[in-house]
Amino acid sequence: MFKLVLSKHPKLIIKLLEIILQVKVREIRFKETEKQIKNSYEGHGIRFDLYVEDENNTVYDIEMQTGYYSSLRLAKRMRFYQGAFDVDDLAAGEDYISLKNSIIIFLCPFKFLDGRRCIYTFQNYCQQDKSILLPDEATKIVISSQGSITPDTPKALIPILSYMNGRKADSTFTKEIDNAIKLEKNIEAERMSYMTYEMKIREFEQAGYHQGKREGRLEGRLEGALESTLANIKNLMQTTQWSAEKVMNSMKITKTEQKKYLTMLQNL
Repeated sequence: MFKLVLSKHPKLIIKLLEIILQVKVREIRFKETEKQIKNSYEGHGIRFDLYVEDENNTVYDIEMQTGYYSSLRLAKRMRFYQGAFDVDDLAAGEDYISLKNSIIIFLCPFKFLDGRRCIYTFQNYCQQDKSILLPDEATKIVISSQGSITPDTPKALIPILSYMNGRKADSTFTKEIDNAIKLEKNIEAERMSYMTYEMKIREFEQAGYHQGKREGRLEGRLEGALESTLANIKNLMQTTQWSAEKVMNSMKITKTEQKKYLTMLQNL
C-alpha cells in the first residue's frame, strides 16, 4: 500500500527524496511505475517499485521491502539491481558516458549489517586511498528502520523510521502518507462493496430466470424475474439506506419500469 500511495502522489516521493538525500528536488517524472526489466539472456527478471527521474536527469529506484533479507542477500540484490538499472538506462549503441547519475534506495523494516545505523550510503572508494571516489555516479542507500539513530541522521527521517516500525504517524510527512493510505483503503473497500453488489444483482436475476424456467411458462419467467428484482430492490434499500429511486437508478432500471416497481413496493 505504501508503494501504491507513493506512485499516485509524486509530491510525496519528492519529499521523501529530499529528506533522505538532504537536497532540493524541484520535480520528478516517472520513467515507469513498477517497471519490469527482462534481460535478453536467460536469467532473473527484475521489477522496480518506483522508478523516477529528476530535473537534473538523476534516476532513482526506491524499493520498499516488506520481508526480511539477510545483509548479504540484500547487498547482492542491490548489486544486481544496479546492473539491471544501467543496462536499461543505456540505449543500444550508446556510449557508457551517457549513463545517468543513479541512486538506488532500499527502505527496510529490519536491521542491516551490525544495526548500528539507520541510514547507510554506499559509493565506490579506492581501497588504498579512501579519499579517492570512483566517479561512476552510482549510489546505493539503505534505510533501516530498526537501526540505531546516529548524530548524522536527518531529523525529518526519524518519524519515517518510527512509522515504518508500525507506530503512529507523528510528523506532517508521515501524516500525509497515512491519510493517503487510508483513502486508498476506503476506495478499495468501496470497489469491493460495489463488486459484491453487482454479483448480488446477477444472482437475483439468475434466480428469477431459473424460477420462471422451472414453471415452464413465459408468464412464470417474467413473474419470477419481477419478484427477484423487487426483492433485490428491497434488500439494497435496507443495506444501503438509499431511497427506492436511487437504488433503481443504480440498477439501471428504466423510468417506466421504476413506476411499476414503486407501485409493487407500495402494495407490499
